[in-house]
Amino acid sequence: MTSQVEVAPALANSPAGVDARDENDAGSARIALRHRVGEALSRSTQPVRAGAVLIAAGAIAWLALAAVIVFVPDSSALPQRDAGYIERATPFVVVAALVLAAITVALWVASATRGRVGRWATQRLAHGAAWNFGAAVWLLFWELTTAKTMIFAPPYLVAPQEIVERLWDSRLILAESVGNSLLLLAVGFVVGLIAGLATGITIGWFKAVNYWVHPILIFIGPIPALAWVPIVFVLVPTAYLGAVFMIALSVWFPISVLTRAGILSVPRSYFDVAQTLGAKGPFLVFRIGLPAALPSIFTGAFMALGASFAALVVAENFGVNAGLGWFLNWKKSFGDFPGLYAGIVLLVLVCGLLLTALFKVRNYVLRWEKELTRW
Repeated sequence: MTSQVEVAPALANSPAGVDARDENDAGSARIALRHRVGEALSRSTQPVRAGAVLIAAGAIAWLALAAVIVFVPDSSALPQRDAGYIERATPFVVVAALVLAAITVALWVASATRGRVGRWATQRLAHGAAWNFGAAVWLLFWELTTAKTMIFAPPYLVAPQEIVERLWDSRLILAESVGNSLLLLAVGFVVGLIAGLATGITIGWFKAVNYWVHPILIFIGPIPALAWVPIVFVLVPTAYLGAVFMIALSVWFPISVLTRAGILSVPRSYFDVAQTLGAKGPFLVFRIGLPAALPSIFTGAFMALGASFAALVVAENFGVNAGLGWFLNWKKSFGDFPGLYAGIVLLVLVCGLLLTALFKVRNYVLRWEKELTRW
């Protein structure tokens, strides 16, 4: 008599048992798909909402900033020059704080409505409510510790109104400086990007080139741009070309290293399949290897953009009499610390906007990767 232990495997391996397992797998897949669809619909119909307390705190913090600026008197020990800067910029700062408080309340009201406007307002609040509150609290702390109490005294630490005043007073020369810096940065970055891609693809594809060039890349590449200043401005005919070379050099190293790493990390099966279908060398490099290496290349581009800003400021301090780096050095030499901080604020904004734009480009180019990785 056959035991139950012997009958169970036989039933499991029978056609009926296989069909039952397939039906169970299909049922599990349908349940998982239904769960994912339900979650997606829930996210679209019931979006995440920011806490009402945080939103209200942000609006109140901006109102508190305006009230402190208007009703709390400035310190009597404030130097006359700083007091003049603060007096000229105070109306604008107060109006800006009130406008930001009004925008916060308006978005809060709009988030309670239905439709596209309500969803848009809700997304903005959910993403930015904490930053809105944090920025207002930081500016309030900054105002109280400088202009009102002088816990942090000038000239090295100044009130926010002083920076705003210098931004407006120097707007023309700052606009010209930003334009010159962006032009110089663009030329140097493009030159370094092209050279880095060429170097990375070549040493990543050809073993002989990798043998000779990769050690040189490892030893020369990490040297900071500042160390090349004495050599660059002796060998290069003009200061502008020297600045371009320094920026391009700072971009070339991370692009080369990450492009090489990306090419080497492409699965060999990609090339085997393409060669089976008749693909040749250039096609394998530019249509298989380079697209597959794009995530690594974008990582190098982010690193290169940060390094290029450092090289830009250094280059503009050595012979290039234009740009934000030159403006910072000029203001420092005259002891105009509010103007110096104004240039730094503008430099931070430019850097942030360029990095944000690069993120947007990366998200668009690598949109196929969104379902494969954690974004």
